[in-house]
Amino acid sequence: MMRETRVNLKHLLEDIRDSYSLSIEEAIIVELVANALDSRAPKIDFFIDPAGGRFTVCDNGQGMKRNVINDYHNIAATTKMRGKGIGFAGIGAKLSLLIAKTVVTETKGGMVLIAPPNGFS
Repeated sequence: MMRETRVNLKHLLEDIRDSYSLSIEEAIIVELVANALDSRAPKIDFFIDPAGGRFTVCDNGQGMKRNVINDYHNIAATTKMRGKGIGFAGIGAKLSLLIAKTVVTETKGGMVLIAPPNGFS
């Protein structure tokens, strides 16, 4: 369940984006790959559909449990222990909100579809 916050999500994501020396697209891909590697994924596939305006990243890692997937897009949520792994709290998917109309996260435990608040993409 999404909780109300007084933080301006767009500005927070822009600040996070600005902390990278990469373009936003590169930062998103780097973080999504890092999270896939953290989940011990031996295979990561990328699918691009220019006509449909879709970019899809699929991996066969361990996935998230059902109780974790519901909070995945919460900007403060992470299941990672400090100092473990190379991805950062699912930030790739969260940064995607700056450039995507919708972000879909699917895992063995369920699916989350999220659209940027007020359509700020």
